Amino acid sequence: MWQRPKPSSPRRGNVYSYLRFSSPEQLKGDSRRRQLELAQQWADERGVKIDESLSDHGVSAFRGKNAQFGALGAFLKLCESGCIPKGSTLLVENLDRLSRDKVRVALGRFIDIIEAGVTIVTLCDGREYSPESCDEKDLIMSLFVMARAHE
Repeated sequence: MWQRPKPSSPRRGNVYSYLRFSSPEQLKGDSRRRQLELAQQWADERGVKIDESLSDHGVSAFRGKNAQFGALGAFLKLCESGCIPKGSTLLVENLDRLSRDKVRVALGRFIDIIEAGVTIVTLCDGREYSPESCDEKDLIMSLFVMARAHE
């Protein structure tokens, strides 16, 4: 099970890269390399260190197994309890890495993370969903992505 690392700085939260793919067969493909490379590029551009230990290999997000039993589930519990520092960032390739569940379930997880003070960054398009800046337009865009992911 994933364990929370110690904060890197009391003034700035940690940066977590969440890596997920659904089946063990995908490990043979490009998914892992692609997700890690995007996260590292983002971190290098900002001069920050990322925690790459948050990953669910071969865990589906279609019915929320990653949020129930996986590393994402442990991360969500730590967000809920306040153990993940406010101001932290969660890097994901796309919102479908977090969930492919029904839109209202996926949206609930998305909002829970943001309300815990964690900014979600989607690396495929550079969008940042933060507690300070996630507005109606961002929510509408995220809903479209979540609906596509569930289909």
